[in-house]
Amino acid sequence: MRRRFSNALSVLAVLFCIGRAYASGPALTSTIIQSINTDRAIYNQNDTALVDVTLNNKTGSVFSGNVTATVSGRGVAIGYPINASVSSLAVGATADVILKIPVRQVVQWQGYFVNIAVTDASGTQIDQQATAIDESPDWWTYPRQCWFVGAFTDWGGWNPSTIYGTPESDIDSLNAYKCNNLQVYNLLYRWHLPMSGAESYVNGDGMTVSVPLMRQAIASAKKRGMGTLMYMPIYSANKGIAPNFQNDGAGVNLAWAVFTNNCGATNSCTVSDAWNFSTNIAIMNTQNGNWQYYWAEQVKEWQKELGFDGPFGDTYGTISIPLWDINGARMDNSKMYSSFITAVTDRTNMPMVINPAGSYEEQDLVQSGREAYHFVERWNNSSDIGNFGDFLTKARQVWGWANRTPNNIGLDWDMGMNKTLGASSSCSINGGSTACTFNTPGVLYQEATMLATGAHHAWIVDGQMAPGNGARFISNDYYPIGNLLTPGADMVQAEYDYQTFGVAYEKLLRLNIGTDAVADPSITSGATGSTAAAAGKVWLIQNYRSGTDILHLLNYQQMSATSFSDVNDNAANAAAPTTTGALQIKMYVGGGTLGNLYTASPDVNHGAPVQLTYTTATDTSGKYITFTLPSLKFWDMVWLEDSIGQSDYATP
Repeated sequence: MRRRFSNALSVLAVLFCIGRAYASGPALTSTIIQSINTDRAIYNQNDTALVDVTLNNKTGSVFSGNVTATVSGRGVAIGYPINASVSSLAVGATADVILKIPVRQVVQWQGYFVNIAVTDASGTQIDQQATAIDESPDWWTYPRQCWFVGAFTDWGGWNPSTIYGTPESDIDSLNAYKCNNLQVYNLLYRWHLPMSGAESYVNGDGMTVSVPLMRQAIASAKKRGMGTLMYMPIYSANKGIAPNFQNDGAGVNLAWAVFTNNCGATNSCTVSDAWNFSTNIAIMNTQNGNWQYYWAEQVKEWQKELGFDGPFGDTYGTISIPLWDINGARMDNSKMYSSFITAVTDRTNMPMVINPAGSYEEQDLVQSGREAYHFVERWNNSSDIGNFGDFLTKARQVWGWANRTPNNIGLDWDMGMNKTLGASSSCSINGGSTACTFNTPGVLYQEATMLATGAHHAWIVDGQMAPGNGARFISNDYYPIGNLLTPGADMVQAEYDYQTFGVAYEKLLRLNIGTDAVADPSITSGATGSTAAAAGKVWLIQNYRSGTDILHLLNYQQMSATSFSDVNDNAANAAAPTTTGALQIKMYVGGGTLGNLYTASPDVNHGAPVQLTYTTATDTSGKYITFTLPSLKFWDMVWLEDSIGQSDYATP
């Protein structure tokens, strides 16, 4: 029996002045809603979601009125509005409104859109924002990885107190951006030896790391329902940092390395023969059973110390030189990832992710069947992501390789932005006078394309660069961490909206999505459409999931041919799209029972769904509908109920 969000909704409004300079989450561009957060990243059935709406009265007069939350799933309204009253909030004053939303749906792995509206005493709406609720029993079906590094007390001259708050406040901010699992990045003692035995230590990169801060962060993440994965390269051993792996007592044996010549044939291998990633790092053989055992045991001991969920295994990407093992055999790397992840997960019984850093041996990793989800540091070049259309190619390729049931593998892509701009000597972060920031259109082209093709963008890092942005974002470099670019206010709002949209409609975007076996859709007036990604056109992507025909429209009409291949927006000059007028759409559909038609966009009313009317007809290519889409900026999603009663996407 299907149950709805309770109609007898208990409402709790807690108002209190908090006296902080800015919200721990992103500061939104609003008249009175300053920020929105939830108490958890994921929810189980029968939980109650607590939605914290922070108000900051910028209306110019004392405010009295209501904050109202309305919930919908795939456009269908659920339950009744939840209201909280606010009385006499002074100009410039802040207060928190806590709204309780019971989570009572039977079907799991669904997102819900939560519209937040503020009305004055006369009932007139004066502000609107949104959040989302993810009802999922795990964090890997819809992975939304973010980076936590705020457990150091010194790094390359940067004072962490100017960047970070407490681990709890960092996790709070990442939660507001809808992160549901963390890569705890580069906080190990040595590449091959994660623990020093001390509560504070200096690692190989010169970071002073605090173990108590790591514990606090992991505990805070668990309270939110977030997963935690500890960063550790899968084949690195410190060589150039004294004492090196041969002299530090860790037990790593030179015989486990890979070599740049066939020294094993003459039993003459020395550390100088080992392949080096850098002068400080020697590379081990991921297919060597002794190294696999050693690595897994290090992870197990580290997990006992800190309580994280599993390891995040990093790599350095493509291996393009010939290598040999200690026995003089030429290395065959075709099973290097599957061999390693299988051995480690067997021994540790922990969820694990490996970053292949591009497409190198990616299929082997996916077909191992051992990834918690598929994470890749995607690269903007012809070997990986040569243009925006390649995002769809890669997503469908990975889903085909994995072929998991009942839920196919989750996708998370790591890509930075605006590297050339961030590296400029004119930027204040590099000693110049210009406050360099991201080019928001370039960001949103990438965000829209990743989400529309089924993946999350892993680029959000804990710690604020400026009051109100709620986090930092990967740009031109990682070291020192303070060099990352700060986002402007427009990007903060937009990024929040896109992350919210990705959760609210996750089942239409990321779960068991396939191509729709119908004739191609088209735009009959209002814009130039194409079912192949191309600069100067609107890209039409039609998908199907059980019960729903889905159409994405990505607006590349103002995108140059150069920008179409510059998916990182390295030149930081991607042109913003011109918002279209009404578009006339022709969309072929399946043969089921058709229901309601909806559209939503993170560019319009923060992702609120709108029902559309349509007409049905048939031609030689099959059954189709025609409808009017009100407008298109970066991205619109349209979905049509098609035998929805037989779907696993249930709403009351």
